[in-house]
Amino acid sequence: MRERTASAALPTRHPRSGHGVIRGKDRPETLMGTEQELRRVRLAKLQALCDAGINPYPYRFPRTHTLGQVRECWGHLEGEAMSEGTVSAAGRITNWRDMGKTVFADLRDQSGHIQVYLNQKTLGAEAFGLMRHADLGDFLGVTGRVFRTRTGELSVRAEKAELLCKALRPLPDKHSGLKNPELVHRDRSSYFTSDPEAREVFVKRARAIAAVREFLSARGFLEVETPLLQPLYGGAAARPFKTHVHAIDETYYLQISPELYLKRLIAGGFDRVFTVCKNFRNEGIDKTHNPEFTMMECYQAYADYTDILELTENLYAHVFRTVLGATTVGVPSDEAGGTLVELRFEPPWPRYRMLDLVQQHSALAVGDLDASGLRSALLALPSDHALFTEMPRERIGALSWGEMVQALFEFHVQSQLVHPCFVLDHPKETSPLCKPHRSDPRLIERFEPFANGWEIGNAYSELNDPVLQRELLEEQAARRSGGDEEAQPMDEDFCAAVELGMPPMGGLGLGVDRLVMLLSGQSNIKDVILFPFTRSGKGEGRAE
Repeated sequence: MRERTASAALPTRHPRSGHGVIRGKDRPETLMGTEQELRRVRLAKLQALCDAGINPYPYRFPRTHTLGQVRECWGHLEGEAMSEGTVSAAGRITNWRDMGKTVFADLRDQSGHIQVYLNQKTLGAEAFGLMRHADLGDFLGVTGRVFRTRTGELSVRAEKAELLCKALRPLPDKHSGLKNPELVHRDRSSYFTSDPEAREVFVKRARAIAAVREFLSARGFLEVETPLLQPLYGGAAARPFKTHVHAIDETYYLQISPELYLKRLIAGGFDRVFTVCKNFRNEGIDKTHNPEFTMMECYQAYADYTDILELTENLYAHVFRTVLGATTVGVPSDEAGGTLVELRFEPPWPRYRMLDLVQQHSALAVGDLDASGLRSALLALPSDHALFTEMPRERIGALSWGEMVQALFEFHVQSQLVHPCFVLDHPKETSPLCKPHRSDPRLIERFEPFANGWEIGNAYSELNDPVLQRELLEEQAARRSGGDEEAQPMDEDFCAAVELGMPPMGGLGLGVDRLVMLLSGQSNIKDVILFPFTRSGKGEGRAE
C-alpha cells in the first residue's frame, strides 16, 4: 500500500458509503441479490480503508512500464534471476490467490497481464494487512523487481503496493462472462473486462480507419468535415432522425449521407475530398444494420465510376495488408451455415452487370423485356412464390421496370455474392444523383461492391447536369409529398451549387463497419461498434 498522508487530508468516512447512499443512477433495485450483497461487502471494505487513513482513489500513479513492456523488457529472465532495477506497473486485479502471508495476484492492462508477488515480510505487516481489503476488479499499482518464480512465471515482487481504485461492482464470472447477449452490447465495460480478446476487434478497427485515411491522403484527397445537423437531408434513400433547434425554432435532421455537402466542395474548387463520418438512418436493425453507422465517402474530380472502381479494390487491399498483413481472410458466411469461407480481396475483383446476374439467377431475360413484359412474367409466377414475400403481388402493378429489376436482384442474387466482386450498371430508378449510362438509357453508371452477401459500398459517375439534376430531385420531392418517407427532399442550395458548375467526377461511399466485420471475421455489426444501438434496458438487472 502507499504510505499514508496526514489523516486530515483524507476522508475519514467515504462519501459514498453509509446508509441511504446507494440511490439515484445506481438503482439498487435493479441489482440481482448476489451482486447487491457483494456490493455491501465492498462498501464495508472501502469504509475500512478510509477509516485507516487510506485514500482508495488517489490522483495518479507514477507508472514506469505497461505490463506488456515488463514482459518485453524482462521476458528473457531465466531461473530465479531478478532484474537489477525496479519497475512501477499497474492494472486491474483479475486473479487473487491468498496463501496466508503471501498473495499471488494477476494484473491486467491494455497491453497484457503479469503476476504480482505480495509478501508480508517485504511489504510490512500493516501494509500487507490492508491488502486484505482488495478485491477482484480493483486497480492496483506495485513497485518492485521483476523475477521468475520457481514455476517459471514472470512476476513483479512488490516492495510497495497501492490501491488505485476500489471497485464496487464485481467482475463478471471469468468462465461464463456476460450471459445476456443484450447486456454484452449494452454493458461494454463489463464485457471488455471479462473478454479482453474482444478488444482486439477495436484495435483492428482503429488501424483500418487510419489505413483508409493514409491511402486517400497519399492520393491527394483532402479530409474534410460535413455538418451532422442539417436543415435538409439527402444523398440516400432513407428515413431520417429529426430534432428541433430551439435557438432558431427550426426542425433539423441528423445526416443520412455527407454526399451533397461533399459535392458542393467539388463545385467550390476542391478536386479530391473525403470524410470519415457518422450517418444516421431511422430504419431497421439487423446483423448488418445499425441506426448510427460509420461511412467513408470520397469524391474525385475528372474521374468516372471506372476510376473509382479501381480505387475501391486497391483501398480494400491496402487496408487488409496494413491490418492483417494479407488480403485473404476467413469470414463466417450465412450461405455456408455460419462456417468460415475464405475471401480473397487482392485486386482485381470480378465485375458483373446487374442485368446479367438477374437473368442468370432468375431465368428471366430482364434485359429483353420492357416494364409490361417483366410485370406479366412476374405475375405468372405461382401465387405462393417466395418472391412475393419481398415484393407483394398487389404492388407489382405500380413498379417501374427498374424497380422490378432491383427487387429481383435483391431476392435472387445478393446473398449469392460471397466472394468480393463489383455489380455494375443499375436501373436509373435506383438513384437521382448518378449520370445516365452512356450506352443504355435505362441504366445509370453506378456500381456496388459486394462480399459475403453484403453490399459494402456504393459509387457513381456523379451527375453534374444541372437541368437533369433539378428534374430528378423534383421527382423525388413529389414522391415524398405522396408519402414515400425515403424519397429525398428538394435541396435548392445543392441545385445552386450544381448550376454554378461541377466538373465530371466519380464518388464512393464505403461502409466502415462492414469493412471491419470482414477484417475481423465478425458476423454481427454490433460486435464491431464499441457502443452499438441497444434497447434501453430499463428495469432490467445486471448479469451475474
